Amino acid sequence: MEASSHTRHSLRSQALFLALLAILFFAPVFRASVPALPLMVLQLASVALLGLLAWAPDRLRLRSWEWFGVGLLLVFPLLYLIPLPWGLIEGVPGQAPYRTAMNLVAGEEQPGASPLSLVAYLTQASWLVLLVPVAVFIATRQMGETQQLRLVKALFIIIAFQALLALVQYGAAQGGLLLFGFDPSESGAAGTYRNRNHLAGLLEMTLPLVLAMLLFSLGREASDRKRGWRRKVTFFASLSGHKALAYGALAVLVVLGIVFTRSRTGIALAMLGILLTTFLFSRRIGGDNVYGPTGTLVAIVIGIAVSIGLAPVLDRFSVGGALEDMRWTIYDASIEGLATFLPFGSGPGTYVQVFPAFQPLELGPWLIDFAHNDYLQWLFEGGMLAALLILLLFGLYLWQWTRIYSRERWSRYRFVQVAAGIGLLMLLIHEFLDFNLRIPANMVFFALLAGIFFSDPGQVDENKGRRRHQRRTPHLATAPAVEGAVPSSQPSTQTQGQIPNPFLDPAPGEAP
Repeated sequence: MEASSHTRHSLRSQALFLALLAILFFAPVFRASVPALPLMVLQLASVALLGLLAWAPDRLRLRSWEWFGVGLLLVFPLLYLIPLPWGLIEGVPGQAPYRTAMNLVAGEEQPGASPLSLVAYLTQASWLVLLVPVAVFIATRQMGETQQLRLVKALFIIIAFQALLALVQYGAAQGGLLLFGFDPSESGAAGTYRNRNHLAGLLEMTLPLVLAMLLFSLGREASDRKRGWRRKVTFFASLSGHKALAYGALAVLVVLGIVFTRSRTGIALAMLGILLTTFLFSRRIGGDNVYGPTGTLVAIVIGIAVSIGLAPVLDRFSVGGALEDMRWTIYDASIEGLATFLPFGSGPGTYVQVFPAFQPLELGPWLIDFAHNDYLQWLFEGGMLAALLILLLFGLYLWQWTRIYSRERWSRYRFVQVAAGIGLLMLLIHEFLDFNLRIPANMVFFALLAGIFFSDPGQVDENKGRRRHQRRTPHLATAPAVEGAVPSSQPSTQTQGQIPNPFLDPAPGEAP
């Protein structure tokens, strides 16, 4: 019975991993899943993922406060779809003029019950889109360290392809097949995304993970400080050294990809991400700082030098579109609409339909479907309820930092967790000037990093823990002979002299 239960759990875990892997690879392929058809496929895949999670709800690893945060996130749009009597709706700030106009258009003399959302079908659509990151977050939290690290490697494949495609697009002639209708000489390369700023958002969010894996890989076979720097330099000729060089090459590729998007915010945040990653990891190179104080100083100097080197690129290479240069005009009009609908807002997802009432004449030719500041748009649509939800989720993010940023020796997984936290911060800062978290593909990758970041710091796979215990339990036949003991007549099934190697076996609690 126990073996059968374990088999079912293993099959469920493998199915979750494969489904999540499929979502990761599919999300960015068709214009970042913004068009209706790929978005529908992504939503159906997320529903299937939630179905797999419901297979054994007793095994879900989310803590109570995580369930509380996810529950609030899902319930929030639904509150705006509850029908309310006209007497209550009429008294909500900003609602009465719109309701009267809509009733006149519909030819209704006596207004009936209506929800808080001014455009209910857009609020429903925003709730359905929200299922995608929620499913990815919960599924990621169910993965053990080994599976999460595999997902990170899959993410590296995705960003390497996107960055390389951006470089090819920038160097291609106008009208090339890989341009997908874009002109990178004017706006920057966008990969498979519709907007170069959103590709920059993906790359800036994942750059700290690449740098973390690079810094962890440096000197992993040279932890004996007594062997000197010559031993540490020859490390690069080993297999682990080749891995470090590969991570270094990927980091360079990602930085170049950000540069060739020509996104001003993307380049600036890449500089910030490099600085933060350098300072947080410089004293932990190789997991326990195998290069000592000198290595720490060199890492900090290199990080600062790279960031300074990107400063001229930010001035000369980045570009801004006409609409981007009018952001402050959009912000002013959005603040006017926000004040009109306080304290409840116009309803999640309704900005594109409601903003034209506040759109100034200088923005006349443009259809403004996003505020280019997600925090401002969330407040426009959700009012004070959205503000409280944002503060709560950000507070949980800060509290998690106190759990994972410790003084103990860091494993590879802890490196990835801290880097995921930095990556989340990069995109959260980017949201002050853009709307990356309204792009389905970036929702998926953001939720993946959030799932890794909020995992338990010591979380390991159950099967892997059992295998380690079996490997480290000495067999009786290999134990030292005790004087006067009678030797066993049964042959040992274990090789004589087989003992754990502390330099090859990972430390307890550390992912290989």
